[in-house]
Amino acid sequence: MKELIKEYLESKTDMQLATVTNGKPWICTVYFVYDEDFNLYWTSGRSRQHSKEILADPSAAVTIVKDTKRKQALQIAGEAYEVKDDDLEQVHQLYQQRYGQKDYDLDEMKKRTEDGRSYWMFKPTEIWLWDEVNFPDAPKQKYDIAKESQ
Repeated sequence: MKELIKEYLESKTDMQLATVTNGKPWICTVYFVYDEDFNLYWTSGRSRQHSKEILADPSAAVTIVKDTKRKQALQIAGEAYEVKDDDLEQVHQLYQQRYGQKDYDLDEMKKRTEDGRSYWMFKPTEIWLWDEVNFPDAPKQKYDIAKESQ
């Protein structure tokens, strides 16, 4: 199942990110990269609604739809955080490997200004696949993160 999740992540560049404040959900679409632990990263302005909500409450969810006709998607629950200074270079490299050179720099991100950009990280706590192609008899499959990280 781990390889199947990697295939999903590699096949898409955008994800839907859901955040919440005071019981009110918000959803947006962002471009992402990922690491070998299935942590997802994106860059957004700190003044964006989803960014402000993450700073107030890290609870979040993500959907990545691989194929609507074949009904293949990931549903992921977890927590989102602003990437720490120590990890910015690594995330920046991941982002540039996938999308090419960007016109913003890490020094600007380190300033953490209200209207500046940041890298954000989504750490999954649960990953569910909905896949009618690979699991036609039981399309909803849970990936056991805890088991895989041992």
